[in-house]
Amino acid sequence: MNRTVALSSVLVASLAVEALAQDTWQINMTVDNQYAAYVGTASSTVGSAVQVDSDWTTTESFTVTGMSASDYFYVATASDWGSAQGFLGEFRNLTQGYTFNTGSSHWEVLPAGAYLQQINSSWPSTWGYNQMPTQSEVDQALAWAASNSWAWVTPAEWANYDNRVTGNVTIWGHRSGIDPTAEWIWNNTGTGNPFQPGANHDEFLIFRVQGVPAPSAMAVLGLAGVAGSRRRRS
Repeated sequence: MNRTVALSSVLVASLAVEALAQDTWQINMTVDNQYAAYVGTASSTVGSAVQVDSDWTTTESFTVTGMSASDYFYVATASDWGSAQGFLGEFRNLTQGYTFNTGSSHWEVLPAGAYLQQINSSWPSTWGYNQMPTQSEVDQALAWAASNSWAWVTPAEWANYDNRVTGNVTIWGHRSGIDPTAEWIWNNTGTGNPFQPGANHDEFLIFRVQGVPAPSAMAVLGLAGVAGSRRRRS
């Protein structure tokens, strides 16, 4: 009987872990000027880009399937230096019922343009404007950052630069399909408002967020262990 209970607990835990490995994300996002989005590990992308866009006037809506809690969603970006730049999005884990918008504490940014020579000594010292990094270049930056985790920093925000419907102070206005509480994010080199035009914010940039298991899933794992422990004592 104890063996049966133990096996049942393991089965419940295994099913919960399997569910976490098959998450589906619904993503609504936009980047000024352009971006390429990937799924990957902590050190590289996996597979081809899941979304590429160079029209900042549109909001893209797409789904990504087969995500796990340990996967990262990456957004590599480029801007033209001369106009405003920013990243806004709403990300929903439909499987786990979890939402994390841009501006939440889960996001990180790698200002790869600030470490070009460290990443690859053959790269130029300054990243060109409107120059989108290739997937190979993104992977080189991720591999370098995996050994230099300090390079991942908190994205820059700015007061009132969010997606509110009324009283929006951004040049982009309200973007439909994205949560009004989502905030515009970018990288800040200490030159003031990171969304104002005319500055090189160490492009290229790579943003990332990791899949986060819902508390309910973790509770299932915990309850399975507790049930087995109680039965063993009886």
